[in-house]
Amino acid sequence: MLNLEDNLYTWAKSQIADLGPMELLREQASSRKYYRVNSKGKSFILALSDPQKELNDEFIKYSEFLIKNNVSVPRVEAFDAENGFMLIEDFGDKVFLDEVNSSNRKNLYLLAIDQIIKLQSVETNDDINELNEVSIKEQMKLFEEWFLLDYLKLEVHSLEKDIINDAYISISNKFLEQKRTLCHFDFELRNLMLKEDGTIGVLDFQDLTYGPSTLDLVSLIKDIDNPISDKEIEYYLEAYVSLSNEAGIQVTEDLISLNEDLDFAGLQRQLRILGTLARLHVRDGKSFRLPDLKQTLIYVIETSNKYDGLKEFSQLLKSKVQPALEENLGGIND
Repeated sequence: MLNLEDNLYTWAKSQIADLGPMELLREQASSRKYYRVNSKGKSFILALSDPQKELNDEFIKYSEFLIKNNVSVPRVEAFDAENGFMLIEDFGDKVFLDEVNSSNRKNLYLLAIDQIIKLQSVETNDDINELNEVSIKEQMKLFEEWFLLDYLKLEVHSLEKDIINDAYISISNKFLEQKRTLCHFDFELRNLMLKEDGTIGVLDFQDLTYGPSTLDLVSLIKDIDNPISDKEIEYYLEAYVSLSNEAGIQVTEDLISLNEDLDFAGLQRQLRILGTLARLHVRDGKSFRLPDLKQTLIYVIETSNKYDGLKEFSQLLKSKVQPALEENLGGIND
């Protein structure tokens, strides 16, 4: 083991004396590393999370905050803030991404929507930031900087730049018009766990923010790894409205308007993801998420083509960007 891992294990043994060996878990997009350890038949997760790079303080305090408000997140049992060591409740190995299939998808998605509604029902927390016009445009511009320029090496001409900027404005306006609620910010299948008791667990909540009410919903419904039909999207929108009303949350029952909100929250998110996944590859040398670029771009092309003000943007992506991406990905498997 590396020295840091030795130190993590030594610290963990000071918290739980009778501790078995560490088992490294799946690769993360972040710099964090997770390990499973066992003690007297009970398992725990150890986190090695650089305090200079990761939002450790937020993870710790938001865990307590969300548990208090009945959101199913893992409890932080102990931590060493200076070194970035954490001992965390273990939610098991069943990631929604690996568990979902055509026979159980409806049940799993409804469990997930219930957690979104629980998030939207929690008490106000002034320590949590809110997405604003500056932050959402900065996030979308990652698409240009890292995806178009640094990864695809495309030259963006002045007219194309205008089309992209117009798209940013249109998406930002619709994004900011929506009702504001608490958002997980990355509520996708790889961050959801199916616990042993059949309930759901939510991971990676350190980026909590106040944002549009459909942001977490579109992260789930238009998950990169599990695209679904328009008919299914309509079903889950109806379920969201019904469950929200049951929880006392006022949501529009106009499904056309709700679907439009979902589309524009999705466009902002998907442009951000194109940028962050390209940056993960170019800057951080982590390429395991490159195949996700293909479906993310498809979402942006198809959704933007539904709206008159974004059709030129859709065409630009389809004619110039999509072929360049396909060439770059080459033989990389989906």
